[in-house]
Amino acid sequence: MSSTTCPHGLPPGTCQICQVLQPTVVPAGRPAGRPARGRAGLAGNLGVAAIVAVIGVVLFGWVAAAFFAVFRIIELVVVAAIVGWASWKLGVRYGRRGH
Repeated sequence: MSSTTCPHGLPPGTCQICQVLQPTVVPAGRPAGRPARGRAGLAGNLGVAAIVAVIGVVLFGWVAAAFFAVFRIIELVVVAAIVGWASWKLGVRYGRRGH
């Protein structure tokens, strides 16, 4: 290997590996971070606020419906327990008289 070849054994101007691996310079006018976005304006802000309000109302409705569903189930279980206990007491009291 001569000094006129790259580490890969090819002439330096034709070696694709060396050309890809060479560091490149970023142009000075290019922004380093995210490009600045324009403001959405009042219409955009109202649109976002409306979407957030609708999602909030829907989520609140689901939470309220779940709460009242659980509350209704507990209410039915309590009423059934009270009615069952009262019926059992009446059955024991009046059942002994009949025999």
